[in-house]
Amino acid sequence: MRKRILVICMFDSIHSARWLSQFQDQDIEFLLFPSSPHRRIHKNLNSLVAGNSAATYKLYPLSRFFGLPLWFADKLVDNWFRSSLVKRAIKTFKPDFVHAMELQNAGYIAAKAMTSKPNSKLIATNWGSDIFWFQQFPKHRDKLMHLLSVADYYSCECNRDVALAKSLGFQGHVMPVIPNAGGFSKEVLDQKVPLLQDRRVIAIKGYHGWVGRAKVALEAVEAIASDLKAYRLVVYSANRGTIKLANQIARRTGLDITVFGKGKLSHNQVLELFASAKIYVGLSLSDGISTSLLESMAMGAIPVQTATACCDEWFTDSGVKVTEINVPKVQEAILAGLKLAENQSLSDKNRQIIRTKANAEDVAKIAQGFYNL
Repeated sequence: MRKRILVICMFDSIHSARWLSQFQDQDIEFLLFPSSPHRRIHKNLNSLVAGNSAATYKLYPLSRFFGLPLWFADKLVDNWFRSSLVKRAIKTFKPDFVHAMELQNAGYIAAKAMTSKPNSKLIATNWGSDIFWFQQFPKHRDKLMHLLSVADYYSCECNRDVALAKSLGFQGHVMPVIPNAGGFSKEVLDQKVPLLQDRRVIAIKGYHGWVGRAKVALEAVEAIASDLKAYRLVVYSANRGTIKLANQIARRTGLDITVFGKGKLSHNQVLELFASAKIYVGLSLSDGISTSLLESMAMGAIPVQTATACCDEWFTDSGVKVTEINVPKVQEAILAGLKLAENQSLSDKNRQIIRTKANAEDVAKIAQGFYNL
């Protein structure tokens, strides 16, 4: 019998599109409801909606247009508008599952809509910092506990977050722990990449704000500028403040720094960047699996990543785990990463880890079991 899935997700997110694309050959009817204040729909999601596959993808009526205004309106009435629409969608669409892809928007909306206990089962998927970061705030903690009491199934990217969900009272079924955005294609994983000895790029994730801490990475770079003269530094996914600081540091130090703003590089271009990088540096106060971490490992770079990204579930001796976000510790970590990059076997090890744990075929098979419970 054809499955019906109501998915509450971010319409402008590549991660939403990549998750949903894993089901194109499945006999599933998807109805998609927006969870965030999108101004556009991601092109990959549009392709799924317009495409002709075994699975069908439909947008909730008029949802192309009401994501932003209803998000603002719901700020005043604690998600009443969107939860009412979701409740109506459950009543008319009669889904087998309601899948909340992310907790602070989609999850809270779903929990409010499903307090009357409809026949549909609720899957709550933790994205990134949903529990790890927000549990520290009393209002969010209460909402998370309510959501987890309503949810039938819970999925996440880190074993760390399984333990956190249970500590907040979740007693349902835990789904297999896999990357939310799917895995890497065989084509990417079999691609021949340069040896570490031939690489002269240091890639730095450039977002600073909320939990991102790119400015600390750049300040650390400036502190050890004399050690980095032989490298080209590429700062990607940078916001305005990071761009300004990177340009100032380039002028002060003479370092070769190239900056790309957020969204300026395609996914393939990011992979090409990591294939040319000796090390990758990513700093964040909170995360799930950092997608950039996995991408860097897949392309053979040595990761220098904050411990908040569950990196100890992905590497031990083939990367550097940053436990404190301050300039002295980060500059030590960058230099340690460059030291590790003298060993080609660590690059090979990282690529093999991704082949084993995050290849697209295996991840998709596991994901496809989510709706066959």
